[in-house]
This record gives sequence, structure tokens and C-alpha cells, in this order.
Amino acid sequence: MELKKVGEVEQRYHKLESKKTLLIKLDETVPWSVFRPILEQVHDKPRKNNAGRKPIDAIVMFKMLVLKQLYNISDEELEYQVNDRLSFMIFLGLGLAEPVPDTTTVWFFRQQLKQQGLIEELFEQLI
Repeated sequence: MELKKVGEVEQRYHKLESKKTLLIKLDETVPWSVFRPILEQVHDKPRKNNAGRKPIDAIVMFKMLVLKQLYNISDEELEYQVNDRLSFMIFLGLGLAEPVPDTTTVWFFRQQLKQQGLIEELFEQLI
């Protein structure tokens, strides 16, 4: 039974990807890696030790902010929608078993970008 579920999930992924939705087109056309040097300025401080979870990839966090703007949703709604919508997970490059950044993580990341004056620069570059 479990193998059947895995096959069904893969089938749903492929069906969504074949539709070429807005998010898939956006993901295919935007060279996300060009944002990495700017985004990683947020994580530029050295870690004191390896305790705790590793930071979530900066590109994933930026894509979450893009989803938030694109769909005009709150941080709380964003966390829910990413957990609920396969299309959002595909856009972020997250599998079903991977953790989704929570509301506080999204808020904190956005605040760090704002404090460093980077958020406007990122969204201007995106357009």
C-alpha cells in the first residue's frame, strides 16, 4: 500500500509540473542563484557551535517571501499554505517529508532583510 502512495504522489507532482502554472513559470524563468550573495548576508554571522538546527536555505526563505507578496497572505497563512499546497512545496523545492519554515522563522528572516536594507533591493532585482 505504501508504494502505491509514493507512486500517486509522484504522479501528482508530474501532473502539476506539466500544467506550467504561474509558480512553475516563475521558478523556471528567475535565476534564483543570483540572489544568494545578497540573501546570505543575513546568515553572515558565524555560528558559535553546531547545536540546534541548521539555518534554512536563504533561497527557500526568499521564495517564501515572494509567495507571501504574490498571494498577499500573512506569515501565519503562508506557513499553512506551504504545508497544505503541493504547488507551493514544488515552488520551494520542498518534499512532503521536509520541514516547512514556521511563521516566526519567516518573520525573523524578513526583519533581518529589512534591518539590513536588503528587502527593497531584492524585490527590485526580481522585477
